[in-house]
Amino acid sequence: MSSGVIRCDGTVTVATDGAPLCSGIWEFVPVPQPFSLELLDPAQLAAGFMAGFVIVGTCWFAGWCFRSLFSMIK
Repeated sequence: MSSGVIRCDGTVTVATDGAPLCSGIWEFVPVPQPFSLELLDPAQLAAGFMAGFVIVGTCWFAGWCFRSLFSMIK
């Protein structure tokens, strides 16, 4: 069974006996699953981790090359 909430698309009023009344229709709106570490795919985590290293490594290598080039010119 999926989890969700019941929503009224109109105005909600309360009857004398305490029951909620909707001027429109009641709708069931599904709620997404809460976050869990088991939902994470190890292959996607590894790919993201490596992409971070590539971005940082590229910037570091470019800086190292420019510094070497500027030191040779100087």
